[in-house]
Amino acid sequence: MSKPGRNDPCYCGSGEKYKKCHMASDKEQENERRRLADAAAWLRRDLLKYAREERFAEDFAVALPVYWNGLYTIENAELMSQNEAFRFFDWFIFDFLLEDGTRVLEVYCQEHADDLAEQQKIVLDSWLEAKASGAYEFTGHEGQVLHLKDILTGEEFDLFEAGGRGPLEPGDLLLGRPVPVQDHLEFSTVAAYIPQDEIVDLPQKLEAAREKFAQEHPGAGDDDFLRRKGHLIIHHALEQAELKGRPPVSGVDPDRKDDIARKAAQRLRKLQS
Repeated sequence: MSKPGRNDPCYCGSGEKYKKCHMASDKEQENERRRLADAAAWLRRDLLKYAREERFAEDFAVALPVYWNGLYTIENAELMSQNEAFRFFDWFIFDFLLEDGTRVLEVYCQEHADDLAEQQKIVLDSWLEAKASGAYEFTGHEGQVLHLKDILTGEEFDLFEAGGRGPLEPGDLLLGRPVPVQDHLEFSTVAAYIPQDEIVDLPQKLEAAREKFAQEHPGAGDDDFLRRKGHLIIHHALEQAELKGRPPVSGVDPDRKDDIARKAAQRLRKLQS
């Protein structure tokens, strides 16, 4: 619903002109939403920079082949495309367990939370509670709001996607991490997707892996499972791409066009020599 003009009656029904009633509070709410959106954008960039610090080089080298099922290692990490690098680092920051059992996100919070602005702290606190990355069935949309269903838990929710649904059709899967930003959910980074005809036995694979994980880790929840085993979803997508005759990753695509991760990966690789 569009806002009334300054001299129009206020939408609340008070009988006052909008400028003398809710206009000031509406403007403050709009400014706060903008501050939170800016804080989220800044935090994404700062976390990415933080995760590339030299002290995480060994963890980076361990995590890379786990996520990409051996298709990327420290030896060829510079071949990741921009979107591949974004997705990997998102998983590395939010889900991957470092040698001491903590996550990069938690270490960042311990070291930098006191230095953040108020809105940045609000966003960071909410992201600490964000779910592990998962797979979500696309069931429909209204403009830029996507209707999704978690294939592991059956939970249904709405998510804002600035680019709209793109090539998605009902039944396709989106792979990503919903995080709260302002008063809605967004993906923490660019999402991948699996078309409906490539889902095949993924739900059965996940359920079998979840049952095995529950036996090995009594009392563990779905988030614990996905943090440790969520990369199986990526492995499935890679396998299906190969079966369909597509390059599973950009690094083996003869027509690839970018290598934005090259400098960071080359620097990290030198640390291993």
